[in-house]
Amino acid sequence: MEVRLIPLSGCLNVSLGVMTLGIAPLAVWLNTRSWPQTLDEQGVVTRGGKRIPWSAFTKAVKVITRIPDTGVTVERYDLHSPQGVVRVALDRIENKDAVWAYIWERLPEQAKGA
Repeated sequence: MEVRLIPLSGCLNVSLGVMTLGIAPLAVWLNTRSWPQTLDEQGVVTRGGKRIPWSAFTKAVKVITRIPDTGVTVERYDLHSPQGVVRVALDRIENKDAVWAYIWERLPEQAKGA
């Protein structure tokens, strides 16, 4: 299963790029390298090219970020393994319910309870 991202607005990217001298778009790109690109029966391939088998995941942590004074709440799941952390930002994923159901079915039981 391919994990497709909802793109950020072009105007937002340009604005952030200008205001931060190109640092913000670079930081966003570096951050998304730990996000899933494809999911299959064997495991996850991140956008950075790292393959992690389902059996390697040891912990799934729900991370909730609240942005002060805006009322905006952002959720993601961090899937921990010895090879690294895979970040699943559901707000930025197309068909997020199907993607999360696919991941949850394949995570080891010990990772779900952590």
